Amino acid sequence: MIDKRSWGIALAVAAAACVIVPNVLPPYWVYLAITAVVSSVIMQSYGVIVGRAGVMSLCQMSFAAIGAWVVLRLNLADAPGGFIVWLVIGGLAAVPVGVAIGLPALRIRGVNLAVVTFGFAVAADIVLNANQFPGTTELKTLQRPSLFLSNGGYFVLVVIVFMVLSIGLALFNRTRLGMSWLEIRYSERAAAAHGISVARSKLAAFALSAFIAGIGGGLMAGQLGLVVSSNFAMGQSLALFAVAILIGPHNPEGALMGGIFGAVMATILEKLKLPQDLGGILFGLSAIFALRSGVSQTDFARARKREAAARKLLESLPDKSQEESEVSVPATETAPLVPAALR
Repeated sequence: MIDKRSWGIALAVAAAACVIVPNVLPPYWVYLAITAVVSSVIMQSYGVIVGRAGVMSLCQMSFAAIGAWVVLRLNLADAPGGFIVWLVIGGLAAVPVGVAIGLPALRIRGVNLAVVTFGFAVAADIVLNANQFPGTTELKTLQRPSLFLSNGGYFVLVVIVFMVLSIGLALFNRTRLGMSWLEIRYSERAAAAHGISVARSKLAAFALSAFIAGIGGGLMAGQLGLVVSSNFAMGQSLALFAVAILIGPHNPEGALMGGIFGAVMATILEKLKLPQDLGGILFGLSAIFALRSGVSQTDFARARKREAAARKLLESLPDKSQEESEVSVPATETAPLVPAALR
């Protein structure tokens, strides 16, 4: 079962953000908040393939581009269903491509697989530069749902999508397939020895991560109205992969931190009148920490939290050795040491 208390707090924070952000922050910061949450959704796809399955994938933004392309094409054709249905269809359209890209992962791994996936990102970048997204020539922007037309309303929508995906992934992690990813991450041979189909688990990880990235691309199209190829450049996949390694987007708070880091860090430094190079310095320090400890920031924070809870539990337990020393046995109840035959 999932931690109901933690998820209750998370839902309360999300509800508070849906009320405060659109009504308190200025329009520019509301726009940045939308960008942060959309980036967090895409980071969740890295959480599946990189954080949970331990597979190096550098083409998640290409999957997002597929989702955005399908959503804009359906909008151009005035397809029935509306934006929410188009969003799901865009995510599903990225699934077969994710499975196809995952096929090399059955034979190769590590840096070699990273090169293959990055090669797909380069190819997708070339195709997107040569072909415009639907609606660009016609100047037909994507129509948001009537309840979420404004930026404040759209922020509520992207938060709802992020929370639904987070809860769904938390529940999926409790399934046999979800737990198999963790074992594959540490040892594929051990997973195979335990009866886990490594091929099926890897392909499922690629499929699910492509689906989430496709939804993230559709949300980006809904935010911007029209997108261009530079919104899904191959360099962004590499940058987000580095952030995923450092922060750990397989945890919901890690995905949110990654989205915020990428979306608003430059603006925060500018508002504080700090040099932009400070962001690179913080990124470098986090990289050194990750390389030294071998775990992401959120994994390290969760481990420290569990350690503190265990220490508190141990301190609350009574000291058995002290209790035994305080218990005295009455002399009348002491059994004789001499056998009865020799008395």
